[in-house]
Amino acid sequence: MNLILDTEPSNNNFKRKILVIGIICICLIAILISAYTQIFKSKEPYKDGEKPIQVSEEQYVVLEEEFDNIFTNEINNEIGQELLITNKIKDEDEIIGITYENSEKITGKYSLDVKIPYININTNIVKQYNSEIERIYKQKALDIMADTENNETIYTVDYVAYINENNILSIIIRSVLKEGRTNAQRTIIQTYNYDFHNNKEIHLNEILEMKNLTTNEVENKIIEKIKSEQAKVEELKKLGYNIFERDYTDDMYKIENTTEFFLGKDGFLYLIYPYGNENYTSELDLVIF
Repeated sequence: MNLILDTEPSNNNFKRKILVIGIICICLIAILISAYTQIFKSKEPYKDGEKPIQVSEEQYVVLEEEFDNIFTNEINNEIGQELLITNKIKDEDEIIGITYENSEKITGKYSLDVKIPYININTNIVKQYNSEIERIYKQKALDIMADTENNETIYTVDYVAYINENNILSIIIRSVLKEGRTNAQRTIIQTYNYDFHNNKEIHLNEILEMKNLTTNEVENKIIEKIKSEQAKVEELKKLGYNIFERDYTDDMYKIENTTEFFLGKDGFLYLIYPYGNENYTSELDLVIF
């Protein structure tokens, strides 16, 4: 007797299994592509007409809290490849070198901890930068050491530099000065932004254009931030604290008057309002994009 088996159901089950496995694979690939996009998109250049990734509230808090810790006296290369700079001032130094360093302490007179950088590119605009850096930061250290008074001065200088996409070098230098026991502490911050591919200074409006940010939306966010900080000041005043006050209508908060800014880690744009540049205070405000 010939026994004939019906194999059709088995074939259908096999086909269904293959179909299900195929669908699962497609879903997994879609999830991986989505995760990759979320993680790495912020490091890709912005396309024309594309809006930049917004800084989330959580990121903003972290970036603000970490600001004081970024001054590591180092260069952070954000583009992931070695730079070829053919017009260095000193061939043996990196793109950022140290022009003056001092950690001298004399009890009752002064305590220094300064690392003053220079930009190691031989162009006229960079020469102006380096001259200004020496005038602001190095000369102050020399004046402190030459002073015959026992002022118990504390003076520190540190910096950090970033090399970002679009060949932009951003360097931010910070000094903290405390002269005598009764004088307020003062923080001075200077930033320099240089397009080393085109050998030119880069301005804030150019960076805003690169990031597809409009002057209106940036200034609105600045005003919102300054109002928020002044509200905190008002609350502290009620408790008897004397805190530097802000006036959001001041022209200093306009884009054309915002002089201190830099591109930091992952291309985040920091606008800095360091009130110690003109006043005896360490208060400053950050607006981050």
